[in-house]
Amino acid sequence: MNEDLILQHGLTLDEFKVIRKYLNRDLSIEELGIFSAMWNEHCCYKTSKKWLKKLPTDNEIVIQGPGENAGVIDLQDNDGIAFKIESHNHPSYIEPFNGSATGVGGILRDIFTMGARPIATLDSIRFGLIETEKTKYLLNGVVNGIGHYGNCIGIPNIGGECEFESTYDFNNLVNAMAVGHVQKDKIFYSKPKSIGGLIVYIGSKTGKDGIHGASMASDVFSEEDEDEKRPSVQVGDPFMEKLLMEGCLELMSSGLIESMQDMGAAGITSSSVEMASKGNVGVCINLDKVPLRQPLSAYEILLSESQERMLAVIDKKNNHKVREILQKWQIDYEVIGEITDTKRVVFESNNKKVVDLPVEIIVDDAPEYDREFYIPRKRKNKDFDFSKIKLEDMINNLLTNLNYLDKSWVFDQYDSTVMGDTIREPGQSSGIVKIHGTQKVIGASTDCNPLYIRINPYEGMKYTVAESYRNLIACNINPLAITNNLNFASPLDPNIMGELVLSIHGLKTAAIKFNTPIVSGNVSLYNQTNEIPIKPTPVIGMVGSNMDLNKINTNKFCEIGNKILILGKQLTKNFSPYLLQDQKITFNICEFNDLEVLDLDFEKKIANCVLELSDLKCIMSCNDISRGGIFSALLKMQYKDMGFKVKVPDPIDLFCEYSAGYVIEIRSKDFEEVTSFLTKKGAEYLEIGEVIKEGIEINSKKFDYFDIMNKYRNDFEKIIS
Repeated sequence: MNEDLILQHGLTLDEFKVIRKYLNRDLSIEELGIFSAMWNEHCCYKTSKKWLKKLPTDNEIVIQGPGENAGVIDLQDNDGIAFKIESHNHPSYIEPFNGSATGVGGILRDIFTMGARPIATLDSIRFGLIETEKTKYLLNGVVNGIGHYGNCIGIPNIGGECEFESTYDFNNLVNAMAVGHVQKDKIFYSKPKSIGGLIVYIGSKTGKDGIHGASMASDVFSEEDEDEKRPSVQVGDPFMEKLLMEGCLELMSSGLIESMQDMGAAGITSSSVEMASKGNVGVCINLDKVPLRQPLSAYEILLSESQERMLAVIDKKNNHKVREILQKWQIDYEVIGEITDTKRVVFESNNKKVVDLPVEIIVDDAPEYDREFYIPRKRKNKDFDFSKIKLEDMINNLLTNLNYLDKSWVFDQYDSTVMGDTIREPGQSSGIVKIHGTQKVIGASTDCNPLYIRINPYEGMKYTVAESYRNLIACNINPLAITNNLNFASPLDPNIMGELVLSIHGLKTAAIKFNTPIVSGNVSLYNQTNEIPIKPTPVIGMVGSNMDLNKINTNKFCEIGNKILILGKQLTKNFSPYLLQDQKITFNICEFNDLEVLDLDFEKKIANCVLELSDLKCIMSCNDISRGGIFSALLKMQYKDMGFKVKVPDPIDLFCEYSAGYVIEIRSKDFEEVTSFLTKKGAEYLEIGEVIKEGIEINSKKFDYFDIMNKYRNDFEKIIS
C-alpha cells in the first residue's frame, strides 16, 4: 500500500498505521475500501461523536433514539412516529437532479426500514445568490429532483425552507426529512437475532453509480473536481422504490423478516457491518451472488451506492415465502450470505476471501477525534444609525429579497396532498398530516438561522430550536422531539470546529428545556468549495402532535374586523441581526452586536399561553414572528381579500425579530377574556391593530395593497426565471 493510494481513500497515514498495527498484516484493496467507507466522517462521525454523546436523546415517549435507521416516538394507542433528516449536499451540487432525488429516496428507506409507512417529507434547501446562472441551474435541478422522486413514489411534501445567501454559491445544501407512522408492536430493527440466519439482498441491481459517495461527502472540493466526482453521485428510480417499500412492508407485516438495513452510504459494506456490530455477530457474504447491472469487481460491489437496495436477515424456513412475495412486487431477491458467530466481516469472491476483518476494528476502533476549537471573542456593543431609514424603503427591501417572498414556485412542484391526509400544506408555520383513519395529527417543521449561529453559535442554536418550536406552537401542535442535520464547513479550522461544538451545546440546552430529545440526525462537514466555507447551518427538524385535528390553528387571517395582538418580546434594533442585514444597515459579520440571551423559560411560558388559548378556541389564527419581524409575519397571514391596519410607536419595530414572538388574531368579543388570561399568566402582549379588507395601513399611512401582494406572491418566479 503506497501513501498516495491510502490518501486517495480518505484515510490519514496515522489512521492507516493504526489499522496495520491491529491486523499485523497487509490489507487487500477491498479491505482498504472498507476502511475508506467506514472511517470517514459521513459514516463514523469521528469529529463530532464526542460532542453528539452529550445531547439528550431519551424521555418517556422515546421508543428508539439515535443509532437506528430512524428515531421513533410514542404517540399513544399503539401509534409510533418514525422520523429523521439527512443531507445530500455534495451530490446535489455536482448533479442537482439526481443528488436531491436520491436524498429523498434514501431518507424514505430509513423510515420504512423501521416498519413505518412514510406519511410526509420536508426539506431544507439553501443556495447562493440568484444572480448567477449556476445558482439558477442548481435551484431548478434540486427542486425538480425533490419533486420528481416524492411525486412518483406518492409521499406528500408538507413543508420546509428555501433560502439564498452568498456563502452557498459553490456549496448548496439539500437536507431531506421524512416522517412515518408505525404500530409500536411492529417496529423493526437492524439487529440480527439468530446465528445461521440468511442474509438476503432485496431491490435494484448493483451498478457503478455512487462508488466512493460516502467518502466524497466527507471531503472539501473545488469547482475543478466536479467532473471527477460526478460518478460518485447515485441515480435513483422512484418507481422501484415504491415497489421496494410495499414489498418490504408486506414482508414485515407477515413476520417473515428478522432484521433489515438500508443499503445507504457505503452500500453493502456499511449495512452488513452495522448489522454485525449491533447484533454482536459476524457476517459471511458471497459477492458473486449480488445481483449486478453490469460486470463489477469485488471492490466496486462493496463500495457501490446504487439506490433502492435493502439487506435483510431471514430464517431459512422463510426463504421460499419471502421469494414469492418479492416476485409479486417484481423485486430482485437473492440469498447472499449468513449470520455467523465469528464477530468477523467476511466477503468472498471467486472462491476466495477478499475481506476478513474483525467487526471491532471497523466499528469500535474507528477514530474519535478531539479537535482543537476556538470560542468566538466577545463582541463590543455598537449603536447603528436608523435615523435615515424610511418605512417605504424597509418594505421594498423585503419585497426585493428572495428570502421574504412567497415560495409557491418551489412547493407547487411537490405533491403535498397525495394520500389524502394533509391538513396543512407547505407555506405555513408547519406542515401537518393526520394519522390515517384517526383524529390525531402530526406537525413538522425545519429551521435554521445561519447568521445568528455565525454571530454566537451557542445562543444562535437556542434561537434556532426556539423558532422550530414556535412554528409548531403557532399551529397548536405540542412539540415532542427533534431530528437534526448539522451542516458545517471544515472542522480542521478551529473556528469552524468551535461553531460545531458550541452549536451542539446550545442544542442540548434548548432540547432539555423544551423536553424535546434528539432521536435521530446527521452530520455533514467539509461544506466548502474553493476554500469558501458556508455559514454554520445546523438545521432543526421538529415533530409534534395534537390528538384532535379540529383544534389546529390556521396561519391565515379569518375575518375582517378581528383584532391583532402581539405576544413575546421584541429584540432591540441594535441586536436584531436580520433587521440589520436585510435592511442593509450592515453586512460585515464583525460589526454585528452579540445576540441577546434567549430566555427559554419565557419561551415556554408564552408557548403554553398560546396552546391554552388555542384549546379554548380563542385564537382565530396565529403565526410566529421570525426573520422580517411582525411585518413579514402579517404578510404571510394574508388570505383572500384580507389585509391589516396597525399602529406602533416606531415603524422600525415592525421589522425586528422577537423572542417568544407570535401574531394572534382574535374576535373583538373575546378581547377582554384573552387579555385577562394573558395578564393573569404574566404574559406580555400588545394590541396593534385589526384585520381589514384589501388594505395595508401602518400608523395611518396607506400602502398599495395590490402592488405589495402581487410582488410578494409573484416576484419569486419572475426573479429566478
